[in-house]
Amino acid sequence: FCAAMICFSPTVQAGALADMAGSWRGSGWVKQTDQGPQETIRCQIENTFDATRLKLTLSGICAVPGQKLTLSGTLNGTPNSTRITGRWSNPDGLGSVRVVGVEQADLIAFTFSTRDPVTEREISQNVEWRVTENTLHLRSADRTKADTAADILLSDILFSK
Repeated sequence: FCAAMICFSPTVQAGALADMAGSWRGSGWVKQTDQGPQETIRCQIENTFDATRLKLTLSGICAVPGQKLTLSGTLNGTPNSTRITGRWSNPDGLGSVRVVGVEQADLIAFTFSTRDPVTEREISQNVEWRVTENTLHLRSADRTKADTAADILLSDILFSK
């Protein structure tokens, strides 16, 4: 299970990272590949924000029919910059991957690339987390096909507190 989108902004503010803190429940759909079937997904995540280190720690579990997925990760803001870095982990799937992206007032966006440990298929995605007061919207898109103009969505999950 994976997801994505990229955006830009002049400086990192605790905004989106801090606003993502809390307990979230969500549902939506995911696809393993651009040609794969959409599967219903339900998730529960717990995010903790450390304001002194500009660090968001995420842990949770998602379920698709017949499978549970454990998720975890950290996103680190950079003082006086929009840059974020971190790690995204799904031990039930891709393992741990390095992420690099940006933070805006209501948005965290990052990319990652890795090789699927089972199929050896190259995976490259954009992930976007958009946050409002009571909702968190996760979308991901395949970016392995750079020659296509349209994003190929792989997930769309809406969370609430």
